[in-house]
Amino acid sequence: MLANAAVPIPRPDPVAYLLLLMVGGMIALTLPLAKLAMTAGLSPLAYAFWQALGGGVLLWLWNGRSATRPPGTWRYWLVSGLTAIAIPNALAFIVVGHVGSGLTATLYALPSLATYALSLLLRLERLRALRTVGLLLGVAGCIRIMSPDTDGVGSDDLPWLLLGLLVPLSLAFGNVYRTVAWPQGASARQLAPGMLLGGALVLGVGLLVTGRVSTLWLPSLEVGAILVVQAVLAALTYRAFFELQRRSSPVFLSQIGFVIAPAGLVLGMLFFDEQFGAAVWLGVGIVLLGVLLANWKK
Repeated sequence: MLANAAVPIPRPDPVAYLLLLMVGGMIALTLPLAKLAMTAGLSPLAYAFWQALGGGVLLWLWNGRSATRPPGTWRYWLVSGLTAIAIPNALAFIVVGHVGSGLTATLYALPSLATYALSLLLRLERLRALRTVGLLLGVAGCIRIMSPDTDGVGSDDLPWLLLGLLVPLSLAFGNVYRTVAWPQGASARQLAPGMLLGGALVLGVGLLVTGRVSTLWLPSLEVGAILVVQAVLAALTYRAFFELQRRSSPVFLSQIGFVIAPAGLVLGMLFFDEQFGAAVWLGVGIVLLGVLLANWKK
C-alpha cells in the first residue's frame, strides 16, 4: 500500500505557507459550526457525513470530473477518506460536544510528531535537530493546553480528550499515505473530491450497519443552513488541502494542526464565549515557538 515511498518530496514554497494558514483556519472554523449544528439536534456522525458528502459533490461538480482515472485511484480515495475524513471528523465532532471547540482544536496539533516519525522510517525526511525540537515543542504546548490543571480543562474533559487522541493518529497515517501512494498522473483537483466522497461512503456504511440512518434527517432549517455553509467550506478547504499536499512534505502538511490549535481557541471564544486561562495561552506560545523552530532555515 505504501509502495511508492520513493516519490520525490518538494520543498515548501511561499504559496505552501499561505495554504497552511488558510487550510488551518478553515478547519478550525469547522468545529464551532459542528457544535452549533449538534446543539440544534444533529448527531456527530450525521454532521460528519453531510460535511463530506456536500463538500465532495461540490468539488466533483466544480472540477473533479474526468474521463480517465489513474490506476489505484479508487483505493486511494477510500483510504484517504477513511484516515483524513471519516475517522478524525467523526471523533472530533463527538468530542467537541463535550469539551468545546477550542480544546478539540488542539488535537489537530498532535499529528506532527507521528508524521515525522513515519516519514523518517520511510526516508521521506532526514533527521534534523531543529525540526525535531520544534515538533516536540509543538506537541508539548498542546499537552500544556490539554492538562487538567490548566484553566478551561476539567477532570471530566480528560476521557473525551483521550478518545480524541485517535484523531491525530489517523491524520498522521493519512498525511504520509497520501504522499507515498499518490496515483501517478493524478492531479490535486481529481483527488480532493474523491477523498471527501470516500469518507462519506465509509460514514454512510457505518450509519447503515449501526442502524442510525434515521439520524441523517435534518432537525431544522437552521441545521440545513449550517450544512450548506459547511459544504462550501469543506470544498474550499480540501481543494486547498490537496494543493498543499502536492507542494510540500507530509511533515510540513501536518503542521496545519499548529494553526488549528490557536485559531480554534480564538473561535471558541468568539462563538461560545469559551474562556481559557494564562496556562492555556502559555501552551499556545510554546506551540508557535515550535512552529518557528520546525521550519527554521539558514
